[in-house]
Amino acid sequence: MIAFDSDSLCREARIYHYDFLCDESRKTIPPRYAEHIKQCANCQGSINRLAALLSEAEEHSEPEQEEKSSALTTMLRLHFAYINERVTCKTVKPFLPGRLHPDMEIRIPTPITAHLDNCPQCAGDLERIRELGLNREQLCRLSQLFAQSVAEDGISCSQAQAGILAVALMALHETNKEVLKHLCTCQDCREALYQYRGTLREQYLHEEVSQAEFPCNEVSSADLFDYVIPYGLDPARDEHARSRRSFISHVRCCPTCLAKMQQLHNTVYEIAERAESDVVTIYHLREPAETEAACRPDDLYAGFPIRVEVTSHEDARKVRHLVPIIGLGAALKKKL
Repeated sequence: MIAFDSDSLCREARIYHYDFLCDESRKTIPPRYAEHIKQCANCQGSINRLAALLSEAEEHSEPEQEEKSSALTTMLRLHFAYINERVTCKTVKPFLPGRLHPDMEIRIPTPITAHLDNCPQCAGDLERIRELGLNREQLCRLSQLFAQSVAEDGISCSQAQAGILAVALMALHETNKEVLKHLCTCQDCREALYQYRGTLREQYLHEEVSQAEFPCNEVSSADLFDYVIPYGLDPARDEHARSRRSFISHVRCCPTCLAKMQQLHNTVYEIAERAESDVVTIYHLREPAETEAACRPDDLYAGFPIRVEVTSHEDARKVRHLVPIIGLGAALKKKL
């Protein structure tokens, strides 16, 4: 058997532990890691505990569909890649929209859900996203936006800002997907778009533009989302633009609806740019015997072979500061 070394292949192979449990997914594991997992007692132990955790979950949930969702399988693999890792708000943020996807319901504690259980800030952000009532495709694009916090494209700010008028007037077909992506991920450009939309609203307020009767109170965040957060949209492939003409012609010059767009912008980017809380969680797998001995009636994870360590950024800074001091002390002792 291969001895466990947290800095060796064991750490690198950890992301494939979930795949190792699935016959189909096992074929996708790189041979180097597949062979290591087969021979490593530590990896086999972690996989056995993970299998026990998943088996336990079946007792707490309804019978699964015969055909498992590949998207859910992928999401679980991404969650469990953070076993024994420090999970912060930045780690969790791209996972928040996926927690609301009806086909992505996770009924067992994972490293990501454990952080949500212990971090009021992330739990609050999840509820704010829930209140938007976004559809599946919109939730997926929002996850991608949170994962890409800064602009990473070949579009310059001058090129993107040339499309601000078209986006503010909801004429997305006059731009392209690269421009839309840049306007969502570049802080300066999206702020310019926000200011321009605000200027339009003020103009319509003062001009008192007459509007035909329109149920503004029924316009939802989901209706406006694609025009406020057009990240990932390709106007060239928009097959529903014509059916939304009356909606667009009203919203783009309605002060009430434009105010809703500004509020939606603020909600999304407040979450995207929010500083991390001080909560850091670490999700550990336990041996079955250890689980029974440590189980308490008030334990949130009672019955699951896991232990969740809740720490803080300050604790981590102290540890990082202490390590060099300990090393120095050891060196001086050796020298003496």
